[in-house]
Amino acid sequence: MTVFKAGLRAAAIVAAAVAMAGCATQMAGGPPSQPTSPADAAAKAAATGHYKAAVHDYMRAASQAGQSDARRHYRFEAGLAAAQGGDAQTARQLLAGINPGSLSHTNRARYNLAQREISIANLSPDEALARLPRPARNTPPSVAQRVWEKRADLHFANDDLVQGIQALVQRDVWLMNDRAVRANDNRIYDKALDAIGLGIGPHSRAAADAGRTTRGWLALAAIGQQQFPDRAARNKALSNWQKQYPRHPANRDILTQRFHYAGATQLAPHQPGRPNGTPSGQGPQPSSNQVAIALPLTGQFQNAAQAIRDGFMFAYQNKPEGMPQPLIYNSDDMSPQALVSQAQNDNVGILVGPLDKTKVTAMSKRSTPMPEIALNTPDNDNNRPGFYQFSLAPEDEAKSAAAHAVQAGYSHALALVPSSDWGNRVLDAFRSALTARGGQLIGYQTYDESSHDHSKAIQAVLQNQNKADFIFVAAQPVQARLIRSQLKYYHATDLPMITTSHAFSGTVNPGEDVDLDDVHFVDMPWLLGHGGTITRLRAEAAQAYGAEATSYSRLFAMGMDAWLLARRLDHSGLSSGQPIEGMTGVLSVQPDGRIKRYLGWAVFHGGRPQTLTMPSISQAKTGDAESRQPGPALPGGANAPASSTSGSTTGVSSTPGTVSGQPQPQPQPSPSSGNGSWSSGG
Repeated sequence: MTVFKAGLRAAAIVAAAVAMAGCATQMAGGPPSQPTSPADAAAKAAATGHYKAAVHDYMRAASQAGQSDARRHYRFEAGLAAAQGGDAQTARQLLAGINPGSLSHTNRARYNLAQREISIANLSPDEALARLPRPARNTPPSVAQRVWEKRADLHFANDDLVQGIQALVQRDVWLMNDRAVRANDNRIYDKALDAIGLGIGPHSRAAADAGRTTRGWLALAAIGQQQFPDRAARNKALSNWQKQYPRHPANRDILTQRFHYAGATQLAPHQPGRPNGTPSGQGPQPSSNQVAIALPLTGQFQNAAQAIRDGFMFAYQNKPEGMPQPLIYNSDDMSPQALVSQAQNDNVGILVGPLDKTKVTAMSKRSTPMPEIALNTPDNDNNRPGFYQFSLAPEDEAKSAAAHAVQAGYSHALALVPSSDWGNRVLDAFRSALTARGGQLIGYQTYDESSHDHSKAIQAVLQNQNKADFIFVAAQPVQARLIRSQLKYYHATDLPMITTSHAFSGTVNPGEDVDLDDVHFVDMPWLLGHGGTITRLRAEAAQAYGAEATSYSRLFAMGMDAWLLARRLDHSGLSSGQPIEGMTGVLSVQPDGRIKRYLGWAVFHGGRPQTLTMPSISQAKTGDAESRQPGPALPGGANAPASSTSGSTTGVSSTPGTVSGQPQPQPQPSPSSGNGSWSSGG
């Protein structure tokens, strides 16, 4: 009944517009003003969706025009308005004399759309929608907004209010002037009121797959239809709505005009071709809750990509939360432009990936209509809003190692790192984090990863042993064991050693790792956590995905967290100060869009890693890699008290303990890949 009344209301408005013709200025709301010409009245009627009035006024303008070019122009515009309004017969007559070859690129696109609209005029809504695809990214805005409006009309004709509202939300991106934006907002809100009247709210089954902006409109309409004891109670509800849907387009006019609410958030001026309502410095918001992940599923990095993909899908299957199944793109043979165009055509609201550093760098330089979660860091210092960078960065681990050491009471360090770009990055990160906490790097040396004899580097760095209270080593498992043994040979047994996760293969291997006894290292909760939920998830992952989940466990966990980030981005956005407990660590969004990881801390005893502490939300909020409580002394931390995660977003309980599971092969991609390639270290 509500939809029927809405249709009568719309029909009455259109009928009044036809009768009044030149008074079309009052249709968009606001103070009435007399148009200066029929052409102005026609343009305003078309902008506000009153196409019969627009046809009438464009034909008046044509009859009054003195030049033939002007007459042809107004007849052309009248034909387009008739096509958009569904009057196929009038549109066909008015456009019959138009030579499309004489039109500009944009007007030719508008003409072609009008012909498409004429061809679908007598089809059912479903058939018409199938023959009217969504606009591509390079579509002129004047055409794209018409496509979305026509699709909205067809959805409404099909009694699909949510999809119709979503189409109008998409239309908003392409609108060319504030008058059309206001009219579009008012139409969305009216349709949202109709939906609420039919019991279709933001949490209804019909809205389960809707984007955040659409759910926000429905939630606002629910407030609009709710009875409140007084204005203060209603304003409180509106304030809570604003907190849940920050920067929502309804702040532009609807809150002021429909609710007379003084607390509307000031939004940046509208810019066609980008999401409206996005304030300066803020990135695009998801236009739908469709997520796509782009990975090189063929080629050099296919094994790593498949592990990330499987972790991503495993996490989705465990917590879809009403979101549609993610789309998977093979980015190996797709250019950045092709990737964005494919996502546009698929109505993707959030793009995850790519993985390849070269493509990530290229994507970071592009302005795209959707937020992105890149799975690597670009070569350039990018801080484009809406472009997030998530990787297993070794720099995060080096910084955590420095923080752990200082927390344990150690501040004067020696360091051994590989003689490579990766080693230099790790050393720089470690040194800066140590210095920032009042520590000092006394001396460092580099070693050759291809050699088994590091005696020269070790002897050189130990010349400053009497000034240091610990040594930081960056090394893969084999090299870490060799360095630890050689440090003992040169009488540095009492010098505590800290390293990154790279020293631990991810496999419990007492026979090999006994050489690492008393070595402390940082690692992710997926490997260090031990408890009901996380143990169950590891077992389920191993059973469902086999080697992808076990041989590449860290990358599998990275895929899980990529879904977690995408889900959070859709539901409430990614912002600083709102850490997320994930499988690769506690994730914290930095102002430049980089996702920083806070990690756990473990020590080898009897060749087995024993978890000492796990990262927590409070640690990430304070910016510290460790809690404010005194940490366990090095190297004797086996019996130190351990913290555990709680209230995890992932629902994982990570009770400290030894890593469980059977020994498994753990080949990891080299962290020292050359420029332009993918590496686990970003």
